[in-house]
Amino acid sequence: MRIKPVIVVLFLFVTPLVYADKSVSTTSYNESKADSLYDIVQNPDIPYSDKIATISCYGNISLYPGYFRVLEPLYNSLLSQAKHHSDAVGEFFCYNAIASLYLGLWNREKTLLYLDSAGLFVNQIDDYQRLVSYYRVKAQYIQKFFPDQSPEAVRNYRKAFEYYLKSEKSGQQDEVAIMLHNLSIYGIQRNDTAYLQKNIDAMNELGKSYSSSLYLFSLMDIKAGLNEAYYRNSGDESFLDSVIGYKRKCLAVCEKDLSHYHYYYTLVDLYVVIADALSKKANPDFALIDSLLSIAQAKSETTDSIGVARLYHTKARTFFKRNMIDSAEVMAIKSSNYLKAGYGNNYYSGVKANVELMREIYSEKGDYKKVIEYNDLWTKADEKIRANEVNELELQYEFDTLDNELKSLIAEKFFQERRYRMIFVICLLLCLVTLFFYLFVRSKKRSINGQIALIDVEKEETKLKLKLKEEKAIKVQLEKYEVLSDFHLKEMELIGKDMDLEQLYRDKEDLDKQVELYRQKLEAYELLNDRDGKNDLYTYNILVEDLKRLINKQLPDKGGYIEKLERLNKSYLDALNEKSVDNLSISYLKYCICFAIGMDISDVAECFNIEQSSVHMLRYRLKKKFGLGNNSDDNLDLFLQKISQS
Repeated sequence: MRIKPVIVVLFLFVTPLVYADKSVSTTSYNESKADSLYDIVQNPDIPYSDKIATISCYGNISLYPGYFRVLEPLYNSLLSQAKHHSDAVGEFFCYNAIASLYLGLWNREKTLLYLDSAGLFVNQIDDYQRLVSYYRVKAQYIQKFFPDQSPEAVRNYRKAFEYYLKSEKSGQQDEVAIMLHNLSIYGIQRNDTAYLQKNIDAMNELGKSYSSSLYLFSLMDIKAGLNEAYYRNSGDESFLDSVIGYKRKCLAVCEKDLSHYHYYYTLVDLYVVIADALSKKANPDFALIDSLLSIAQAKSETTDSIGVARLYHTKARTFFKRNMIDSAEVMAIKSSNYLKAGYGNNYYSGVKANVELMREIYSEKGDYKKVIEYNDLWTKADEKIRANEVNELELQYEFDTLDNELKSLIAEKFFQERRYRMIFVICLLLCLVTLFFYLFVRSKKRSINGQIALIDVEKEETKLKLKLKEEKAIKVQLEKYEVLSDFHLKEMELIGKDMDLEQLYRDKEDLDKQVELYRQKLEAYELLNDRDGKNDLYTYNILVEDLKRLINKQLPDKGGYIEKLERLNKSYLDALNEKSVDNLSISYLKYCICFAIGMDISDVAECFNIEQSSVHMLRYRLKKKFGLGNNSDDNLDLFLQKISQS
């Protein structure tokens, strides 16, 4: 593995730790950092597990929708690698990260697709931090696209909290702040001031040891929601002023530190919310409201259907207060269209507010038929919401019933396991008692056997004493023959040494004969080397006899070579020397004869006990000596065979 990729990975691991105390913008929003992550994912020299760990450190980078075109192919590439490695954790992480990207783009279908894909791996994941992220994204998805199913979103947030507490990891305070903030939306919809105050207390407790831009934004927004609930309950404009004040603080934090993230949409929404709060006052500042709405409209994007719907609704309310009924009607209809585009048939408090405004507009215009239509519309929508709530309660009851049954089964299983453990312990104790009893009996048996053995030893000692006396008597007799025995042994030793000496003489004679034979053979070869004419009959006969001996010894089953060898005559050596550039040595002549009688390379190597590569080298040298080209090995065989036939 190269050093550079490793250094890059280590750097990206360390960076989040070094800058952990800085704002979210300094740790996540950096386009060059996204490019570095892409280089890491595409680098084949970096282990796959290191890629997953590195990308996990930068999960918040996906909060910025503008990075979708960079991060979506990055996560898809990482997903392909996870599938290749059959890594359930990697696939779970990638599916959840891509779902988060599409959630930032308000793409409901793609978000659900990737969340469902991640859900297939939930039971295989034991990393609590990844489960926190999964359930948080799932809750945000429900809260964003199905506001009438807020209890389901709350359950997912609570699961995320449970896994966060189980993880026992610090450094995730922003994650907690986000969840508390989103849970507070549920409290605002229910107008539950006690629930909102509880979340504010939790945020204040968190703020004793931690602070960040995201935390301050979440805290101010929850406080604004609480005062908005107070205003709805009492109608006191002082609470409305508090809402405006807290929303302005949220706007300041968002513009300073969070505008580059998915809070860009929130930034636009804050202008609309502040303008809407100002329009509810008895004497609204229409110039300021128009200014805020103009800024919001300039910054808004058509992909944010809900944000645009709120903008048009606030404009409609402002026009209505100014008695500009027709303009208010146009804006309210646009708001209704964008609400349907964002939530479809799922109505929530914004839809209700828009319907109420439409009834007021048509009532002011005197079009009571439209007023009745909108009354019926909201009645049906309200009935649907109530039906959904009843269905939700029934599902919750069924869930609680099944949960209680599950707990009962778990308790019964625990009881059964305890009973089985007790039975196992009793059986184990019985086995131990049986083992101890067996060992006790065995030790007693060994003791009795030891006593019997001791008696047997005493009996044997008595027998040995009697035998010793008999041996002493025999020893006296043996001593008489000892002298004669010594003389006899010495005589036998002398005879044996004479026989060994004679055998050595015979071996020496055999070795001398072999040495003489090798000497004679060596003289014959030296004589061959000393002779100037290597083409005489004597040289030819020596070569032929030597080759016959080698073939019979090394290739006994190749009798055809002997027959071809006998067909050659002395003139073949003359022809070889005539054709060669240099005089051929005895060994080269042998190889030429072998190739001439049709021996292949493997047989030649086996006959002379050499490697086939050496045979190829000899053929190359022979071709040089005969002046042949380097076309193929068959040219040499054909050349030598033609010489033998001429």
